[in-house]
Amino acid sequence: MSSNFAHRRRRTSAQRTYNSLFPYSVEVCAVTQFHQVGAKPGGWGGHATLFINGAEIDPGASYPLLRLAAAGTSLSDPDSGVGISVNKIFDNVTWVAIRGRDEFFRGGLAPEQTLDKEFYEAAIQKATAAGWFAGIGIKDALMRQRPDPMRPEEFIVRHSIGTDVALNFARTAYCARLPMGRDAIGNVIAYLNSANDAAQRSGYIWNMYTNNCSHVVHNALAAAGVWDPKVARGPGAINVARDVLSVAKALALSRMSDFSFPANNFVRLYEAGNERPIDDVLAAFSNHDVRRTMNDGWMSTGPGALIATYPIHEASRNRLFAPGRDPFLFSVPMLWDKADKFKMLTRHAPSTVTDLGANLAHYRERYAKTLARQRSVDDELGSRHNDERDLRIFYGRFYEQIADELERTDARLTEYRRLASELPGPVRWTVP
Repeated sequence: MSSNFAHRRRRTSAQRTYNSLFPYSVEVCAVTQFHQVGAKPGGWGGHATLFINGAEIDPGASYPLLRLAAAGTSLSDPDSGVGISVNKIFDNVTWVAIRGRDEFFRGGLAPEQTLDKEFYEAAIQKATAAGWFAGIGIKDALMRQRPDPMRPEEFIVRHSIGTDVALNFARTAYCARLPMGRDAIGNVIAYLNSANDAAQRSGYIWNMYTNNCSHVVHNALAAAGVWDPKVARGPGAINVARDVLSVAKALALSRMSDFSFPANNFVRLYEAGNERPIDDVLAAFSNHDVRRTMNDGWMSTGPGALIATYPIHEASRNRLFAPGRDPFLFSVPMLWDKADKFKMLTRHAPSTVTDLGANLAHYRERYAKTLARQRSVDDELGSRHNDERDLRIFYGRFYEQIADELERTDARLTEYRRLASELPGPVRWTVP
């Protein structure tokens, strides 16, 4: 058995285990620059995509729409879920949906296969026949370049492959996962459907700074309460200036600016899944993101928030694409410095965010320590008189939530050990 085949088998088995324990989840990806061999590299900003487990393509819609998987549906299949990608060439929709993890990331290409012109053409025909791009219109200036004999859907696929489908033909995807509840996934779906509904009525106008792929991904998760929404503005110098002003406001208030970049979304979702204050009730009470999700009955920081890397197809077997640069990261040294964190996550992420077993054990210990350090509500109150009533209510809900999470994590650890015993070998979600 080749090492590539063995690794793919392990990773597929590990994905089944993950989906069994966390059937509803999102995965925000920042992907590298598009660089076709012999051509000028693509844009410097990279690209943002979203993968949703628990969502399905609505088969009755005439343009891309999603629906929530029926209650009780098994979502453990490693190829379940839908990939979402925004493309600036789209005119009457904002995003396209691709069924299945393998087609979205790998385009059906096995690691030991060679990506050559023949495989590439077959992948285009397969994506066209699948109907994923049916009902999508693109900008007139580009559509006028379509050769007369070519079907519109095929022409669109040719300008989408490597960006909206078969990402790893041309790009490496750095992804942050976040488990969610069924209702939260429903909110993500509702937002995305509303974006495509709006584009059907008034078109989609992409802008590099004020309304790009990253805005759509960010605001889809904001609809589930993960973080505050961003304002997506139209083109023009005035709107860019408004986004610049939002940076100063964000730094002053410790909030997010309206600028949105793929790499920043990736880092932000890692932080939401791993670094929000769940170890101390006062810190949690003072964090409006924690309070918002708790009001909805969940915490974003918890087990299952892993980092995964899906690399561009190996260079020795890739005849068509060369590795591009990492996506642009907006960072403010000393004030809001994300560069080191991005490097850590994409180059040497710790096992607690790449290995599910280590991740579950880490959160079990974290929850247990939080409960062991619990002080009385009166001790926590101290001199806080202005918000005493709210803190008393939050205190009870917080520790009840932590206790419930500890119980669920114990159950997941037991099930993980049972499922992991069936795996053909260890696997890390970050691939060298």
